[in-house]
Amino acid sequence: MGRKIAPYVLMGMLTVVMISGCSTTPKKMKEEVTGIKTRVDTLESRVEGIETKQAEVERMTAEQAQALEEIRSSKEPVMSRSNISIKTRDERSSQKMKDIQIALKNAGFYTGSIDGIKGKATRKAIRDFQKAHGLKADGVVGSKTWEALNQYLYSARASSGRDEGADIK
Repeated sequence: MGRKIAPYVLMGMLTVVMISGCSTTPKKMKEEVTGIKTRVDTLESRVEGIETKQAEVERMTAEQAQALEEIRSSKEPVMSRSNISIKTRDERSSQKMKDIQIALKNAGFYTGSIDGIKGKATRKAIRDFQKAHGLKADGVVGSKTWEALNQYLYSARASSGRDEGADIK
């Protein structure tokens, strides 16, 4: 009768070993999924930055094409068209940083001056804002962060009656 029980005991032990070996698999899988999610978030952030830059380039190209078409269709000499000015990249990025600083200040995360410079205090305020709003705290103002910040930029202006340059040095 001992020989009839031996296969059952062996099967029982094998089952216990298989089950105990499988307990680490979900943990490893969860770690892998977490790693993959982190990589996806990083890539999404990069894509958002590239899309923002692409949209800006497309907007600038359209504006320049329109200005060029106006110059070509004009019968006046080009020199008399003194009202055309092109903002440099530095002027645009400085204005955007000022808007970010204004929104951060209105949201209560930034106490520095509105100077258009992304210094240490501005970067910290961006990360703190992102943490508080459940965003990835990478210090980069991508489309998700800008969407959250934008409501502070306009709602504060509308409710306070200030103009957009009121706090700018």
